[in-house]
Amino acid sequence: MDRPPLSLGSSGEQEAVMRVLVCDDHSLFREGLRLLLEKLDASMEVTPTGSAEEALAATREGMFDLILMDWHMDGLSGVRALEALRESAPLTRVVVLSGDRNAELVRTAVEAGAAGFIPKDSPPAQLMQAVRTIADGGVYLPSAGGISAIRTRDVRDAFPSLTERQADVLRAALRGNSNKLIARQLGISDGTVKTHLRAIYQELGTRNRTEAVYMAAEQGVRIS
Repeated sequence: MDRPPLSLGSSGEQEAVMRVLVCDDHSLFREGLRLLLEKLDASMEVTPTGSAEEALAATREGMFDLILMDWHMDGLSGVRALEALRESAPLTRVVVLSGDRNAELVRTAVEAGAAGFIPKDSPPAQLMQAVRTIADGGVYLPSAGGISAIRTRDVRDAFPSLTERQADVLRAALRGNSNKLIARQLGISDGTVKTHLRAIYQELGTRNRTEAVYMAAEQGVRIS
């Protein structure tokens, strides 16, 4: 079985390398982000790319644990870029970085499969908290000060009224999987997935996937 490469931490113990792909068309920002991440966490190996097209090429050449992508870029960007990266690297969590944090943009990103949304003006400590939270299977979305999941509870523990199948669907949805991918993973039809999601939203008192993600974050749900 293949194992991730190891690096030697400050304590002398070996640490697994976290491979992060940064996709941003502003060279100053992406290089600054690379330096910041690698300075704050020596276990991070950051690959900077200047466009969604470059990022897609990188995902075809190697595996990454996390992708941090700008929302507004020249060429392929926004929902199309996010969906393309999700399709190219289905096992990698894709996170949106943006200077624009309006609620509609956050909703659009989450609905398109983003595992989190980090404002570009986040302080370094908050940025690292967000990256680690998402990499560990949690949720991070902007609010007053940001929401970060504690990741100590399973979906069934947080929402015991859900059926086992509904919990499976919600876990997959929280990972950013599309309805079609959820259907393939669970061996059910797209229509059945939509039926389960409607029942889940009704049970949770939410109206859509975005509100369900926020509620999961607030409840400290672990997404794995």
